[in-house]
Amino acid sequence: MTLTTLSGARTALRALSIGAVLAATAAFVPTGAATAANAPQVSLLALGDSTTRAFTACGSFADCPDRSWSTGSDPAVDSFARRLQDSRPWTTVSTANFAQSGNTVSQVPARVAAAVSAGVHPNVITLLVGGNDLCGPNVPVASDGYTMTPVDTFRQGVDAAMSAIRSSWPTAGIVLASVPNNASQWHSVRGTSGAGRWASAGVCRTTRGVSATGAPLSPAAAAASGAAAAKRLEDFNTVLENACAAQGSLCRWDGGALSRLDFTPDLLSTVDHFHPNVAGQARIAEVEWNASSLATG
Repeated sequence: MTLTTLSGARTALRALSIGAVLAATAAFVPTGAATAANAPQVSLLALGDSTTRAFTACGSFADCPDRSWSTGSDPAVDSFARRLQDSRPWTTVSTANFAQSGNTVSQVPARVAAAVSAGVHPNVITLLVGGNDLCGPNVPVASDGYTMTPVDTFRQGVDAAMSAIRSSWPTAGIVLASVPNNASQWHSVRGTSGAGRWASAGVCRTTRGVSATGAPLSPAAAAASGAAAAKRLEDFNTVLENACAAQGSLCRWDGGALSRLDFTPDLLSTVDHFHPNVAGQARIAEVEWNASSLATG
């Protein structure tokens, strides 16, 4: 398999859909006939947050992009990029990971600008956002009393992100992930030593049923808080789905597949008990690859 890191690779591929973008490579070089010298390039750009940067996946409090579900080169993950390469051996898949740990959706346009400045020209873009809008420790208290990005604000952020992507790369296809199910993650660590890590980091306060300062809520208020977080995830997914639909054939929504992934303890880091470990990254790669339908065209 040929999998390289992209800093400025260019391509002449033009098409009207993601499938067409990738199928077009066969017209340049028939299957089995490509060489390193003439294989057409397919470039994959990753945008998102710490999940896509594979934070803690190397066993420390640091990004580990080699183990990213999207662009990672580690065979243990079998990333989206590796699957894309394996499914189209007549091409050379290049990758660029411009996700940034801690990012909310409002920060995606800045990462798009950074990728443009670096000379990235993607054919396919993976975008996984929303986790920090739902769970980030720095999200302020909104008018409803919860520490989550309001739906209207999230919608504006998604629209701005899509606009930045489309204005920068008019023919690039987008693979859009649903929001990871943090309630599933919390269920796996609640009552364990990992819960203390969540509390000290201040993550997922609404899901955990605590106040903005981390103080416990009454049982009724905690239940209402958890329900509000679940509803917000659904609302975020609706926003993402609609934004993808507006892109027509140039966007593939995962249909909520990632939100349905049950983050059992074996998929979570033992460093912070929050981010996906290598096995978790591999499961995300599998879920998003299968949902994208790129395996079949």
